[in-house]
Amino acid sequence: MGIIRPHGTMLRGKTDDYEIVLRPLCDAHLPYLYKWNADSEVLYWSESGVDDTQLSYDEETVRDIYGAVSRNAFCFLIEANGVAVGECWLQKMNRADIMKQYPTALDVRRFDFVIGEKSYWNKGIGSCFVVMLIDFAFNRTAVDVLHCVNDDYNLRSTRMWEKHGFTKVAEEPLTPQPQKGKFEYHWRLTREEYHAQVAR
Repeated sequence: MGIIRPHGTMLRGKTDDYEIVLRPLCDAHLPYLYKWNADSEVLYWSESGVDDTQLSYDEETVRDIYGAVSRNAFCFLIEANGVAVGECWLQKMNRADIMKQYPTALDVRRFDFVIGEKSYWNKGIGSCFVVMLIDFAFNRTAVDVLHCVNDDYNLRSTRMWEKHGFTKVAEEPLTPQPQKGKFEYHWRLTREEYHAQVAR
């Protein structure tokens, strides 16, 4: 049995400069995951917590993370013009504090993503694949709610959620301090809100 549980969904999109493909993540992609999760600059933006500029995950930790997440998520490798640049997940919500806010019958999901190749930062790639994931969630699966979180220091993520129609529904203090941020922001987009936005 492999480490990462694959699926059969591939998504395609484009920006002015890039053809974007979200390819099912699989064990063959582990070398990319090892590289990106060992890079402290990449992890600074993708991981909450203390202001650790030397954070790095070893290969065993990476296998544990992606092996567990892929059991309850659509995990994708992000390609831009055929180059592997990052990864993203559409994951069943795994935080009990968030799930208790919703009726148990609702399918609540979260996005997690990282562009691990830093030369591809600020190129519009993240905005493109977030649109692709939102469309996939609400038009091709039974997702009812997307509930995403980011810390206040990550202004790029804040702008991303605002740009794509998410509503900020909570600000929770990050404790204990000090951490990179002071607050964790919670963002929500429901199926009904999404379809209302599309219909405008």
